[in-house]
Parts: sequence; structure tokens; C-alpha cells
Amino acid sequence: MSLPFPVSPRSISPRHTSPRYALSGCLFCAALWPGAAWPQPEPYVLESVEVGADVEAQPRPSTTAGWLSLEPREVPATVNSVDREDIEQQGLRNLIELYRSAPGVSAGNIPGSPASAVMRGLTDVGYLFDGVRVADPGMVARNLDTWNLERVEILKGPASVLHGTGALAGSINLVPRKASLAGDSREGMISYGSNDTVRLGVGGNKMVSDRLALRADLSHGESNGYIDDTSSRTNALTTSLLFQATERLTLSAAFDVYQDRYTTPYQGAPLLPASVARDPSDVVSGGDLVLDESIRDNSYNVRDGAMTADSQWLRTKVDYELTPDWRLVNELGLYNANRDWANSEDFTYNDGTGLMDRGTTRINHHHRFASERAYAAYDGYWGERRHRFTAGVEYQYTDFDTRRRFGTTTAVDPFNPDRGYLPPNSPANYTSSRVDYDSTVSGRALFVEDALNLTPRWLMVAGLRYEYLDLDRGIDDLDAGSRETFGQTFEDLSWRLGTVYDLTNTTQVFLQYNRASAPVGGLLLSNATNARFDLTTGRSMEAGVRGQLWDNRLTLMTSVYRIRQDDIITRDPNNAGLSIQGGSLESKGVEVDLTLRPHPRWWLNLNGAFNDAEYTRMTSSSGADQSGNRLTNVPEKTWNLSSAYTFAPLPVTVGGAVRYTGDFFTGTANQYRVASRTLLDVWVGYPLAGGTLTLRGRNLTDEFYAEWSGYSPTQVYIGEPRTVELGWTGRF
Repeated sequence: MSLPFPVSPRSISPRHTSPRYALSGCLFCAALWPGAAWPQPEPYVLESVEVGADVEAQPRPSTTAGWLSLEPREVPATVNSVDREDIEQQGLRNLIELYRSAPGVSAGNIPGSPASAVMRGLTDVGYLFDGVRVADPGMVARNLDTWNLERVEILKGPASVLHGTGALAGSINLVPRKASLAGDSREGMISYGSNDTVRLGVGGNKMVSDRLALRADLSHGESNGYIDDTSSRTNALTTSLLFQATERLTLSAAFDVYQDRYTTPYQGAPLLPASVARDPSDVVSGGDLVLDESIRDNSYNVRDGAMTADSQWLRTKVDYELTPDWRLVNELGLYNANRDWANSEDFTYNDGTGLMDRGTTRINHHHRFASERAYAAYDGYWGERRHRFTAGVEYQYTDFDTRRRFGTTTAVDPFNPDRGYLPPNSPANYTSSRVDYDSTVSGRALFVEDALNLTPRWLMVAGLRYEYLDLDRGIDDLDAGSRETFGQTFEDLSWRLGTVYDLTNTTQVFLQYNRASAPVGGLLLSNATNARFDLTTGRSMEAGVRGQLWDNRLTLMTSVYRIRQDDIITRDPNNAGLSIQGGSLESKGVEVDLTLRPHPRWWLNLNGAFNDAEYTRMTSSSGADQSGNRLTNVPEKTWNLSSAYTFAPLPVTVGGAVRYTGDFFTGTANQYRVASRTLLDVWVGYPLAGGTLTLRGRNLTDEFYAEWSGYSPTQVYIGEPRTVELGWTGRF
């Protein structure tokens, strides 16, 4: 049946035939409760639209944008989807590479949060796993292998009304491959490249019966690293089950296991005085410190440094069709993780000794999380207007323990470091801080969403979420022999209002405004001072247009936005030693994602963003006014240009990508500026044995650059030099 809000064919992406559209959502028109027996209107008749046979006619809904099953064209916000075709065509091996391929997203490593992302000028990004978001989501961020993922959905802008407090920049939803009743399949992947980098992947879907399907995917990766003595190994197993118990009842379950091991993980390169550097570069400017290219390959971590993580996810879903218009859904998620760090992470040049002073860190996490979500969804009519409505409840509980030890170790020569070993875990060796934390956070929420067609082409959407958070925290100071306990409760009401108007069958304009919130810092690691502060508040406006032109050979999405966050932590202008709420920041910009297919064998994609993000009110701990300064690791401009052409007679596909990231600052004082970079990747693919054999080169110009800043403003991560790899991906 045709829907009142017109349905268009799935957009033809340059990289694949699945969409890079927008999805988002969320809704509530409280006065418009669904009627039980409204008459059904005549269906809206669409114009005929020609599409290729391999293009799906119905775009895939996503819970990233809410629980109303809105199609991409119906969502009043920007959602970029990076699908399997994107991942395989562009050779996106891990999450950092995947994030950077999306419009306006930057990503890099911070010692405690691998694969951290920046979107729309803000670092407050929410991470979801198959639609489930944990408290302090940055803690679960890891640089996972992409083999086990079906797609990654990136919802831009505040998402509190959908996923709870936090995520003012947006939400990233990792969607693993899942069991399907569409038939049996088997896939595989193998590659070998520079630095003895090996990746292996295998997976498949099995139809046990016409009602039951099972799927499992296994991946393994290892590398010696592009910095001396920084090897790594990752493993992942994702499994799922889909059971169509009856025509009305669908049951699904998934259990996933992730493991990563980094031996002496790379923690970045220190900046050196220009007078000391042997090969000073212009990559970092500001003050008298520079990034020395002569130490490009050096690691300053101790020889026995380590970063490890083991995590397990269990998720179940029950979907029952109560009536043709009503569905009842229950989702349960359980998460368990153990994470460990034992490293030297901070290095600072000492002018007096000419050596690098080094700190030491021993941290472990035991992280347990449970989530229960139940909701009812309605899809019917209110009078003659199509009406979709969702109402539900959500409960989340987090239990988190961590031990933290900080100290120092031997200083090293910056040019010939004798790195030594981590000192034994004793009070004498870790004198800076020795504390144990235990935290619990319980959250309860009520949410409603609504979508109403005012006309066949005009859709109004709204959402409302009430959330109550209860924090209990204990801190054992082993040096002082004392224990501090404290707690706090937080309440928040988030909302969103948006609209989408269908100009034609292939072009829509959208507008949204929302109100969101975020904790001050992280809840699980908050101290007594931060716990007494209220939630910060954010407000956002976004307007955009998306459409298909030139017989669907050109797909365009563009949007403008403005986000403001108030009540962030700043210092009292009259007493810089006193932290207060009252700071603010603002981000505004424009994003563009354009796909062009001038020929059936040639596609081209250009995406990019310009962003102006700055503190509008901020005082530093030294009393300096930082208003007007840019946030750490936030570039003003990013863009990606990628294209591929298939020479049919051979048949060989030749492709390439140019990725530009603008300059950014390493700290809120904006003292050290990291220069922009432009990287070139090229690949050649040949069909072989049911798949594609690909020779790929990355950073072919071997550009020397810094890609991210860690905790210290005088320490940056040097990017990967030129590499090559040969790999095969396909079905068997």
C-alpha cells in the first residue's frame, strides 16, 4: 500500500546502491492520541520513478533516529550511514577510519578512549551499540575492526530526547551483522600489508528453517604498528538469532565478544624546543615548541606497557504485533567489560636536564551495565492523516569499579630513549595519586514520539523524554587512608520538534529544533565537586534539504545548524581557583554530502563541513579569558573526495580518495596549532573467486602530520606514513 507520505526509491550511492541518507527522528504530539477505528483514506498515488534492479525500493529504518520506523526521507535531521559497501570499497579497516569518511567527523586516539570522535565542533559524542547507549559512553569506545559491522549510523546534533542525557554533538550507532530470513550466505576477508598487518574475517548466515536463522562472524587482526615496538592484536565474535515464532511474534537475540591487546601502545610524540629539535617541522606552531620529524618512529612508553580490553554484549528483543496498527516491543541489553592500562602516557621535555620526564599510569575498569526498554508503537490513521506514535519506559543500571595509580618513572633521551620498564605497583612508586572508585548510576526514563502527516507531503514530528538519574559514588584515598562517599540525583526534560516537507517524490526540506542536556564531565568518574553541579543544557536548530536529481544520478544532502551549550564548567573570574557553572560554547556550520554517478561504471562522492565552534564564555584555571577560543581537536574544515571507475573489458576498478582535515588546537588555551593535512589513497580492484582482490595504497605522498592530541597540549599523535596492502573480500 502506498503511504500518505510519499515513499521514494532508495538513493543510489556512489560507493554502493544503499543509502547515505539522513535518518533521525522523534516525536510527540501529545494531544494526538491514535484513534481505534478511524476510516482508511484513499492511498496517495506516487509518480513512477525508474531505478536500477539492484536498488532496494524501501529504505531501511533505523532506531538511531527513534522508534517510529521513519524512512530516511521522513527524518527531520541528518543521519549519515556508512554501509558494508562503503567499508569494503574504501578499505575502512577500523572505526577511526570509518568515522573520518563521514561528513564533518574527525576521530583519533586518546589514551583512555580509543576511537574518540568530534562532530559539529563538539566532543560530547554518544556511542550506541545496536541502539543501546551506556552511561558515560566514551568509556566503552574502542577502535574495533569493521568486519563484524553491517553499518554505522551517525546521527548529527543533540539526541537526549532519543537516547538520554549527553551526546550534544550527536550519536554513533554501531550495528553488527545480524541473522536474516532472506537466505544462506557465507563471506570472507583476508589481507596483508605494511608493518606486518594481517586481517582475517569469516562469517555467514544459516537458514535453519523458514522461521529460524542463525548468524556468526569472526574477525582477527594483528599488526607490528607504524611506531617502534607498538604491536596490537584484536579479536571479535558476533552472533545472532532470528526466530519468526508466529506471524505476529518475532524473537531475536545477539551475543558478542570483543577483545583487544596493545603491547606498549603508542601514546603520542612530545613537542620539543625548536633549539633542540634535529629536524623541526612546521606541523605544530605556537610558542617555542615544535614537532621534530627525527623522532617520528620513537615510542616513549615503557617496554612492558599494555592496554587491554575484554567485553561481552547480550541483547534480546521481543516484537509482538498486537493488532494491524499496534506493536509491543521489549529490548534487554547486558554488558560486561574489563579494561586495563599500565603505561607511561605523559612525556614533557625538561629544559634543565635535556631529557623527557615521564609519568606512569595503572588503571583498570570493571564495568557492568543493564538496560531494559519497553514501548508500544502505533502506525495507523488519525482521521484521514497517517499517524505514528510510540510511548515507552526505559531503565538502565551501571555498576563501575576502577583502581587508579599515578606516579613517575625514569627520564629518557628524546632521540635515543632507553624506555625501561614500568615500576612495580607499590606505594613508593606511585605517589602522585592512589585511589579506588566505585560508582553506581541508575536511570529511569519515560519517552513519547509522534509523527503526523498534516498533508500527504507535509510531516510533523516531535518527541519528549523525562529522565531521572541517581548517582552513588565512593572514593577510597589509599594515601590518606580515607573514604569519601557522596551521591546526587539529576532530572531532565528533553524535547524535539521537527518537520519535513516533500517538494517532489525525490526532494525534501526539513527543519528541527531541540532541547537536550549533558552531565558535567563523566558521571562514573565525577568527584564530589562536579557531582553537585546541575546538568548542562543544550539547544540546537538545524535546517536542510536532501534530494535526487538528474534521473537519480545525483544525490545531495546539505544542512545548516547551530548548537549552544550553557552551564558548562568555568572558573570564577574573581577567583580562578573556584570552579563554577556559567560557561558556554556555540557551534554553527554547514555540511554537504554529494554523490554523482555520471556513468553506470563511474561514481564520485564529495562530502565536507565547515564549522565555527568556540567558547562564548570561559575562564581558565589561571584566570585567562578563553572566550572565542576553539575546542581541542576541532578542525574548522573537513572534506573527502572519493571516486572509482570500472573498466568493463578488463574488468578492473580503479579508485581513489583525497581526505582533508583542517588545522586544530591541542588545548583550550589555543597556544599550539596543528597544521592541516591532505592525504591521498588509491586502490585497484579485480574480481576474483566470487569477490574482489584489491591492492591499496594509503597516504601515498607519505605526508608527515599530526592527527590528534591526547591529554597534554604538548603531546600529539603522529599519523600513519605511507602503507600498502593486498586483500580479498567476497562470498564463497
